[in-house]
Amino acid sequence: TGSSCEQCREGATYSGAVISPNLETTKIMRVPHALSVSDCIAACCDLSGCDLSWMFERRCYIVNCQHKDNCEPKKIETVKSYITFVLRPSQRPASLLGFGQVIPSMVHSVGLQNDPSEEVSSLKKLSLLGKDPSLEEIPEYIDDYKDYSCHTHHVLWCIPSVITQCTHPVLNAAKELTVSAGDNIQVMLPKNEVELNAFAVPPPSTETAYTYEWSLISHPADYSGEMEHRHSQTLKLSHLSVGLYAFKVTVSGENAFGEGFVNVTVKPAVRINQPPVAVASPKVQEVSLPTTSTFIDGSQSIDDVKIVSYHWEEIKGPLREQKASADTPVLHLSNLVPGNYTFRLTVIDSDGAANSTIASLTVNKPVDYPPIANAGPNQAVTLPQNFITLNGNQSSDDHEIVSYEWSLSPKSKGKVVAMQGVRTPYLQLSAMQEGDYTFQLTVTDSARQRSTAEVTLIVQPENNSPPVAVAGPDKELTFPVESTTLDGSKSQDDQGIVFYHWENISGPSSVQMENDDKAIATVTGLQVGTYHFRLTVKDQQGLSSASVLSITVKEENNSPPRAHAGGKHVLVLPNNSVTLDGSGSDDDQGIVSYLWIRDGQSPAAGDVIHGSDHEAVLQLTNLVEGTYIFHLKVTDAKGDSDVDSATIEVRPDPKRSGLVELILQVGVGQLSEQQKDTLVRQLAVLLNVLDSDIKVQKIQAYSDISTAVVFYVQNGHPSTVIKASDVSRTLHVQLLKQKADFLLFKVLRVDTADCLLKCSGHGHCDPITKRCICYQLWMENLIHRYLNDGESNCEWSILYVTVSVFILIVVMVGLAWFCICCCKRYMICVSF
Repeated sequence: TGSSCEQCREGATYSGAVISPNLETTKIMRVPHALSVSDCIAACCDLSGCDLSWMFERRCYIVNCQHKDNCEPKKIETVKSYITFVLRPSQRPASLLGFGQVIPSMVHSVGLQNDPSEEVSSLKKLSLLGKDPSLEEIPEYIDDYKDYSCHTHHVLWCIPSVITQCTHPVLNAAKELTVSAGDNIQVMLPKNEVELNAFAVPPPSTETAYTYEWSLISHPADYSGEMEHRHSQTLKLSHLSVGLYAFKVTVSGENAFGEGFVNVTVKPAVRINQPPVAVASPKVQEVSLPTTSTFIDGSQSIDDVKIVSYHWEEIKGPLREQKASADTPVLHLSNLVPGNYTFRLTVIDSDGAANSTIASLTVNKPVDYPPIANAGPNQAVTLPQNFITLNGNQSSDDHEIVSYEWSLSPKSKGKVVAMQGVRTPYLQLSAMQEGDYTFQLTVTDSARQRSTAEVTLIVQPENNSPPVAVAGPDKELTFPVESTTLDGSKSQDDQGIVFYHWENISGPSSVQMENDDKAIATVTGLQVGTYHFRLTVKDQQGLSSASVLSITVKEENNSPPRAHAGGKHVLVLPNNSVTLDGSGSDDDQGIVSYLWIRDGQSPAAGDVIHGSDHEAVLQLTNLVEGTYIFHLKVTDAKGDSDVDSATIEVRPDPKRSGLVELILQVGVGQLSEQQKDTLVRQLAVLLNVLDSDIKVQKIQAYSDISTAVVFYVQNGHPSTVIKASDVSRTLHVQLLKQKADFLLFKVLRVDTADCLLKCSGHGHCDPITKRCICYQLWMENLIHRYLNDGESNCEWSILYVTVSVFILIVVMVGLAWFCICCCKRYMICVSF
């Protein structure tokens, strides 16, 4: 078939025997999918380097002995074990991968996997077994094992030249080539290039040439190298990274084939240690008392690998109880005294190399600067104000000011002034006279150093301006308004107004004034005409000012109001509330009252809420079917009035014929919204309709302990309503006879909301009892009432009933008389 197969045959087989492998040197692998002895032998035959197959406790192991002593069988009776040696015509050495790196393609071809440690460890106990003398002299074992040879320098399995299992007879046997890729190669970075050469034996003839194919079998995880000339005898590798590489070369020619393997190991470059560099930051530092602590940072020291040791020592400094030292990256210094310090930092890296650096620190004595006195800015006051406070708290010192002292400067000698707080930051002055004053502030710090500052205070003579009277803007009033206020509060003076006086200087009549000595006065008794009022104001120095105010009172030109009640409104029950808006009524002077009056021909039912019949907007509720007329009367300030009417037409409920009234034994205040929803769902179940088809129109108190629920039932469409008589009849049967306890509350009565009985045209329906009241000479059909559907009626005429009863009595009496006569005659006949 064109494939090359290596022939092997079954050697000696031992039943009930085991081997005691040396797990340090013997290589054992488990074949999970080999379930029989023949499968286990075939797996060993497929893998070059396999010495024997071992079926131990139904598990297949294939073994590479490497040393004869590792595979000597030993007799044991307690387990099921079969050992079979595999013989090959020739064994060809090949380069091997490291232990644990089996070529993946080979492993999958025979179904091999590394045994878990727990499985292999179960074989360790076998190493304690001694040799069995009965098996040592078996010649088959000695001969078979003696013929096998595998190079002991190989680390794992001998790599097979062909891994394809023979499944068909070979028609044209290919010539096997012995291929070598040379010895395993080791290189060390920075060298990362290698050339691999392949050699085949026998060499090609002069007429033919071999074909070479290089492939990378395994490589490091971070492999990024390059392969050149893959199809030539020499493979060039470059940009190799650290790790193990396994290569396979396949050589083929005319009816010839062979494979070779080689490992390339790339080792990391030899590191040349660089000594560390000690860095102290800051290298030069200066602090001043009262600061007595600081830090010097050596953590910025660098090394090519790692710094393992830091050591600080004080090599120079002022005399102290204990010199500073530390073995940490950062040196913390405290309790420093003035002087110059020198510190040495020594760092050592992981290779023992050391480096040092010097850091210097200067601690200065505290500098005490003299204080700075600040007496504040120059100021000025104007008589009659003759007092002020000078502020010296802006004086400063680098430590502390311990005393303040105020004094009158020699420049102001002979000036009269009263001073308080002369030894505090705040100097209070009073009783000053017109002129210039100079004050001197002296401050002293804790080192007894002094500083002086001066401030000048100017006392200016009094400068009084006359007041300005403001009587306010002129006013215009409309009679009958006969009073108003006079406002002079906007009058002003630089020192304050102390006197106000209002007086009437002209007008058509005398007036009365209140608070005429205040800024705001009230005047009454005004008549039609023009009045002039004068306001006079004075300040503390007696300076005065006046202002005149005119008030004009005009006669009113009144127009009657116009009422607008809102027109016509139409309501459709059950909506029984409406609002009539009369705010559209108007008047030139303003409307002062509204009055809504119900027309005498309007229905008396209906309530006015919130006392709105005396407001512009009338609110009505509980209206009944009919036509209402309300008259709106508006009145202005002059007493003139106007009337307008509004009409309300209340039309019957279009769903009136479908309204059902359900009386429940529960107070109306105790029925919650959630219970109402549950009640609707229960009614829907009883009537076999959807919940949404039941519409509750009204819930109201029927008595103190009962509630009336008015609702109607839609027939699948909002415009179609089921007759109330049909609904009430169904509920009457369901609730009062069959399912009395189905609803949340006890049902006292179920009936149509309105009395819909026609009473056979011989009576009328009582809206309270929902029963027919028959006219004279008519009565209820008792048979229809009690034996049929129970509906009240007026079908029977009393006259017809009386005649019918009389005839029935006569017939019954006649029949009885006839029977009696017949009986007597029979008795007479019998006696004879």
